[in-house]
Amino acid sequence: MKKAILVSTVVLLMAALTACGGNKANNNAADGADNGANQPATTETTAGTYVDGTYKGIYDRKDVRNWIAYVEITVKDGKVEKAYYDYTNENGDLRTNDENYSKAFENANKMTPREAFDKLGENLVSVQAADKVDVVSGATHSSRNFNELAAAALEKAKTGDTSDAVVNLYEDGTYKVEADAIDAHGWKPFIELVIKDHKIDSVNFDYVNEEGAMKTENAEYKAAMEPQSGTYPEKYTAELEQQLIDKQLIGDVDVITGATTSSNNFHALVEVALDDMAEIGDTSTKAITIAE
Repeated sequence: MKKAILVSTVVLLMAALTACGGNKANNNAADGADNGANQPATTETTAGTYVDGTYKGIYDRKDVRNWIAYVEITVKDGKVEKAYYDYTNENGDLRTNDENYSKAFENANKMTPREAFDKLGENLVSVQAADKVDVVSGATHSSRNFNELAAAALEKAKTGDTSDAVVNLYEDGTYKVEADAIDAHGWKPFIELVIKDHKIDSVNFDYVNEEGAMKTENAEYKAAMEPQSGTYPEKYTAELEQQLIDKQLIGDVDVITGATTSSNNFHALVEVALDDMAEIGDTSTKAITIAE
């Protein structure tokens, strides 16, 4: 209701205004800004930025380590009162309860992952906006995930929609990762991975030599390898590629018998393509060190 005060307004009209809008007496400035046009017709709207409730932002799939990151935000009196961040799996386990992960994290960062994640939540409560939350040292990747998930959850909080804010983990694009050096046998492994509609659509895994020739097309290599290993580059690369497309999780891709080294190389390359590149849409070519 508009609250323009007219000197000539009769007492009766003033009384009616007081009866209808007396509980908003302290909101004159806000009402004047939008003339009341955008005031939602609900008793649940608070005086703050957000609608009270609990809101969850969660990724649409497991990451390369088979965990799903999520943020759960509690809004009270229109403001973020609490924000909890963690990772879960299909069994409902929490990553912060994983002893091996927690021990490795603490050794590297002088704090536990629970302490790091709680810092992110405390920062959000302090600044009240996801894009203003500072990165926690030693938890850069998790900080990035937290900010993205929190932003999605808070968008829901603006309207009071308490359904999960499901965020796509991967951005569409073509991602290429290669070894930073040729191996002892004269080959350099690489992958080219395509994300389409936020899913792994295709992947090309091969090795190239200094002349630009591909290992999968090398008849001599096949003739030498197949009798000893029962497989060869054209076969095992196709099997690895198909597993990734079918399972959509590099952690579920099995090692190919007779091609253990190449299977491990495939895993290493794909992990970087997904974890470091597809999560943020970085389509530049990356070179990584491959352990032999």
